Amino acid sequence: MNGPLFFAVMIGVVLAFGVAMFWQESKRMTSREAIYGVEDSIEWIWEGLGEDRHGLTKADVRRILEWEMFYLQQPDLWEDDGQPVVGGQAAAAFAQEKSLESGNSYEPDQIYAVLDLQATYLQAIGAIGDPADPDELS
Repeated sequence: MNGPLFFAVMIGVVLAFGVAMFWQESKRMTSREAIYGVEDSIEWIWEGLGEDRHGLTKADVRRILEWEMFYLQQPDLWEDDGQPVVGGQAAAAFAQEKSLESGNSYEPDQIYAVLDLQATYLQAIGAIGDPADPDELS
């Protein structure tokens, strides 16, 4: 193969590769992905708590979320009760129990305020949908 022909083929390969990368990237940008960000969720919840913040600090919000996520990620903690529910009563009770064990006392209304706002955050980023209509499930 002579020099100019080889050069032209290489330019064509590089251009084709560039077009393929651009096409793939533009396709990815149009598909909506739900990405959970811990810091983003804490900020969302913090802002949603209102001015009195239910007497919580950002560290308290983080701690409550950490215990709930720990509970959800440990099947041995919830398998006897069936599938876990984000923001559910069992997860809230576990977060309260672990918080008490670590020397932090949160009232149930504080924990539920955080977990309810976490659910709205998950809904806002598209990680969960609207609740299913029980009539449509049968």
